[in-house]
Amino acid sequence: MSILYFLVVFVLTILLQQWLHRHIQGFALALTGNAGCAIRLLFYLLLPGVVLHEASHYVVAKLLFVRTNGISIGIGSTRKRQVSLGSVNIEQTDALRESLVGIAPFVVGLTAIWLIAGWGFGVWPNSGATLAQMAQRVRDYASDWTTWLDLYLIFAVSTAMIPSESDRAPWGPVVTLFGLGIAILFLLGWTPRVPPDWVTLARQLLDALTFALGIAVIVNSAIAVALWILERTVERLSGKRVEYRVRRR
Repeated sequence: MSILYFLVVFVLTILLQQWLHRHIQGFALALTGNAGCAIRLLFYLLLPGVVLHEASHYVVAKLLFVRTNGISIGIGSTRKRQVSLGSVNIEQTDALRESLVGIAPFVVGLTAIWLIAGWGFGVWPNSGATLAQMAQRVRDYASDWTTWLDLYLIFAVSTAMIPSESDRAPWGPVVTLFGLGIAILFLLGWTPRVPPDWVTLARQLLDALTFALGIAVIVNSAIAVALWILERTVERLSGKRVEYRVRRR
C-alpha cells in the first residue's frame, strides 16, 4: 500500500504542476493581455524552485565529475520552441550519470519540502506526524508571516522540481538495462534475500517521500482553487477568456 500511496500523490503532483503552470500564465494573460508578462509572472513565482532545480543539476554533475558549461537562470527558449526558466549544460556522458543528474532536482526538492515541514512546522514524518497534523499546525501558526513564506517555498519548490523532458531522456536505457539484468538473474535462479532492516528502512524512506509529496499536493491544491477563482473573476470583469489547448504530438 505504501507504493500505491506514493504513486497516487506522485501523479497528483505532476498534474497539479502542469495545471498551475498553465493557469498562472492564463491568469496573467487575462489580467494584462500580454503573453510576455504571463511568462515573467510564472518565472518570478517559481524563482526559488527554479534556482534549486538548476543548482541540483549543477552540484550533482560536479560530484559525478561531469563537465558543465555553467548554470543559467532566466527566461529563454529551447530547441523545441518551448520556454525555459533555467538550464545547466552538461557534456555528454554515460546514461547512468546523466540519469542521476536528471533526477537530482526531484530528490533535492522532496528533501527541501521535508525540511521545511520539519523546521517550519515541527512536523517530521519519522516522528509519526500526519498530514492532518501539518494542516493543524498551519492553522495554529496562521498569524505568523513565516508560515506563509514556508507555504510559498513549498509551492515554488514542488512546482519546479519535476524533471523536464531533457532530464528524463537518458532514463530509458538505464531502466531497460537494469530490468534486463534483474530478469536474467531471476532466470538463472537468483533469489534475493533482503535483510529485514533494509525492508524497514526502505518503507520508512518511501513513507517520508509520500509525506513530502502529500504536503505539496495539499498546498498546491489550495493554491489551484484560489487561482481558479481569481481567473474566473478576472475573466468576468474583463470580458476576456483564456482557452487552454493541449498540443498533440
